[in-house]
Amino acid sequence: MPVYDYACGCGTRFEMMVPSWSSPAPDCPACGASTSRRPPSPAMHGRAAPPPSMASAPQSWEGVGGGDRDTITHWRRTVEARQEFESRHPEHREQRDAIAAHEGRFERRPLTYRELAARAATSGDATRAAAEASRDRRTGGGQPCGNSEPS
Repeated sequence: MPVYDYACGCGTRFEMMVPSWSSPAPDCPACGASTSRRPPSPAMHGRAAPPPSMASAPQSWEGVGGGDRDTITHWRRTVEARQEFESRHPEHREQRDAIAAHEGRFERRPLTYRELAARAATSGDATRAAAEASRDRRTGGGQPCGNSEPS
């Protein structure tokens, strides 16, 4: 059975063994939405490798060593290398959403503006929507990928 790469609209990427190339795409393991098959990762022979993904970059002040100049320089160069790689290989571009909140309850799973807008669409109140998202993260519920309707 061949192994194929799949991607979801929420940004989740995964590999899965399927019976054949004509098999339907599996649902996203993170959010359950439909996925699409993506081109396989580039084959790099020798010592070359694609740059680390943007998801591996630090998300907080502590992640950059409290503002350590060498750490910030390293990550700036790493991010620039990834951006150049993605411009040359658009099929490997990662989805990135603007972050509305990333501290406290949102440290492990930041609140994106996309999720905030989806939650606020029914009530029209972004403050209430952010409080709902915080409550959902505390209880473990809510929208794992930020691309479904508010609960």
